[in-house]
Amino acid sequence: MNKKFVSEVFSQVSKVYDPFLKFITVGLIDRWQKDLLRLLDKEGNRLDIGTGTGELLKKSTNKGLKVGIDLAMGMLKKAKGKCPGCHFLLADAENIPFKDASFGTITLSLVYRHIEDKRAFIKEAYRVLEKGGQMAILDVNRFIGTKILTFLMRYLFRHIGLFIFGKEKWDFFIHSLDNSLNFLDVKEQIEKEGFKVTRIKRYIFGVVYAIRADKA
Repeated sequence: MNKKFVSEVFSQVSKVYDPFLKFITVGLIDRWQKDLLRLLDKEGNRLDIGTGTGELLKKSTNKGLKVGIDLAMGMLKKAKGKCPGCHFLLADAENIPFKDASFGTITLSLVYRHIEDKRAFIKEAYRVLEKGGQMAILDVNRFIGTKILTFLMRYLFRHIGLFIFGKEKWDFFIHSLDNSLNFLDVKEQIEKEGFKVTRIKRYIFGVVYAIRADKA
C-alpha cells in the first residue's frame, strides 16, 4: 500500500471515521485514548502523528502547542473544525518537518501499523523530541486472536464495511489489521533506536496495546 493510496483512503472516509471507530471498538476508543494521554506526564509542545480527525489532540490538556500531522487532507480539514486551537499540517511521519527538540511529547493513536518505514519514523521522533521527551503509541496488537478478528471483518462485518466504505477501502482496513505487530516487536523496534519503553498496557485480552517510550 503506497502512501498516496493510504492518503486517499483516509481522506475519503474522514466523514464517517469517528462514528465507525466508536462502533467497531464498542465505544472503548475514548477510554483507550484518555488512558494513552495519562501515560504522559511531561508538559510542553505535543505532536500527534497521523492525527486523523484530531480527536486525540482535542482530548489533550497539555500546556503548549498542539500540532497534528497527517497524509490525508480530508482528515486534516475535519480535525481543524474539531480542534480550532490546534495546528495541523499535511506531512509525512517519516520526514517530520520540524527542527530538533521541538516537542515534549509525541502521540500515535491507531497509526503505527500504517507507517511504511517504521525505523525512519522512530529516528525522526527521537530527533524532534526534547531530552527526556516521551512518546505514546496506541494500536492493535498482533496476537493469537488476530486471525479471528480479520475473519470477522471479512465475513460478519463485511456488509457493514462495504456499505460505509466500499470494497477497496474495507479491504485496506482488513489488510492493515492483518499486518499489525505484536507489542513486544514494537518495543524492540523502538528501543533499537535509543528509546526506553517505560510503560505497557493491554486491553480486552491483549487485542489493543498502549506503550510509552522515553528519550534518554
